[in-house]
Amino acid sequence: MTSSKSSNSISKTDGEKWPQILVVFIASIAVFATGLHVGWSAPSLPQLFSDDYPFDVSAEEGSYITIIRNLGAFFGSFIGNFILDKIGRRICTILIAVPQIVSFLAIILSYQIMELLYVGRFIGGLAEGMVNTVIIIYVAEIAQPSIRGILGVMTGVAWYFGTLFANIIGSYLSIRTTAGICIAFPVLFIVLFWRMPESPYYLLMKKKDEDAERILKFLLRKPDVNEELIRLQADVVRQMSETGTFRDIFTIDSNRRAFYVTVGARFFQLTTGVAAMNFYIQILLKEATQSIAPHVDASIILLIQLGMTVLNAFVVDRWGRKPLLLFSTIGCFVNLVLQMIFFILKEHTSVDTSVVDWFPLVMMMVLIAVYSIGLGSVVSVLTSEMFSASIKAKLICMVNGSFSLLTLAVTKYYQATADGFGLTVPFSSFVVLTFVEMLFFYYLVPETKGKTLEQIQQKLKGDRKEKNTFYLSQK
Repeated sequence: MTSSKSSNSISKTDGEKWPQILVVFIASIAVFATGLHVGWSAPSLPQLFSDDYPFDVSAEEGSYITIIRNLGAFFGSFIGNFILDKIGRRICTILIAVPQIVSFLAIILSYQIMELLYVGRFIGGLAEGMVNTVIIIYVAEIAQPSIRGILGVMTGVAWYFGTLFANIIGSYLSIRTTAGICIAFPVLFIVLFWRMPESPYYLLMKKKDEDAERILKFLLRKPDVNEELIRLQADVVRQMSETGTFRDIFTIDSNRRAFYVTVGARFFQLTTGVAAMNFYIQILLKEATQSIAPHVDASIILLIQLGMTVLNAFVVDRWGRKPLLLFSTIGCFVNLVLQMIFFILKEHTSVDTSVVDWFPLVMMMVLIAVYSIGLGSVVSVLTSEMFSASIKAKLICMVNGSFSLLTLAVTKYYQATADGFGLTVPFSSFVVLTFVEMLFFYYLVPETKGKTLEQIQQKLKGDRKEKNTFYLSQK
């Protein structure tokens, strides 16, 4: 065991970081392709409701076309769980591209058979569920503690960049042409990722120590990784000593706490309303303001989301997860209160709000900004760090499956209440829930910055004396 001084400083023998960055950058192409699928609905819904699409689509059908991907994501999470520990992180990651390609092909063919829109969106959701289960585990297992946060956020940047890209090209091109362009990215991903390494964690789980040593040498660019290998072996042996059944989720204290924290964090991501608004962003902006064309408004907002997520990458390993989550949640709460007041005045009083027609757009920009600096990306990083190797696939599957169903429910709630009662009702609900969210993050969420995955497990077990395992813990 090294001294606390050495474990909290950057060792000269820690190796290089650029191979880890390269691997995650290429893996992020799959996340980018999922962002394309997520961003597809914002520019495509207005086209589906217009004469540009060969079939008549009602508002109700449009809502189901939008949210059915969440049902696909639910099942995709379980598919990822089922194959993750059987065929490995690398092959699972490559397989994500298959449903991505099929989903965009189905959208193209929907010009002949309208029902293929539902099929394509559902299959794209399968890929999304696999991304949220497989890639976050892969990234957490190949990254050193000092850059695990920034690499986790890198995948979030790819997600939002894909959403922005889909919104831009989808606003100017037909649904069919947009889908044709989007297919190129999962194909590119397969070509580039094919030679990327397996997770050393997984290799040790399968008792392939020599392969794990070879991968560590590649990831660290060090000729001698014996020290890191021994530490990682100890972590895996300790974590795999647990049986790894679904029952362990609730019978082992650390698993139970990790499950409650991550499900709660995922749920409260949604209660800001940002996810629901993203699906209907162009329609919402058309209703809320006539200042700028809705697709331009939406692109500006998504660009802000991307920019703030990039900023998050530079501070998440310096400031920590918990401070960013609290800052983000408090900012969202204040913003939602102001928007709620605006919609009350607009919808339930005689006050002329046309003089501040720009207000919803500005406030939505601010909401997206404060959401993206914390809640938008940090929750995914936190989820990737919280679970023992023996139960990781099952727990993340359950967390992301729950998130998919909650996203479907919150999105449908937003659409139903906004259409039936106006925007005051959903925004009032988001205000109440975001207040509870602040208390949740303050009292229940632990800090994981700079800790190895094993140290996080020991902290979840009750702040026992932490082992300095795998890579050295760094500032």
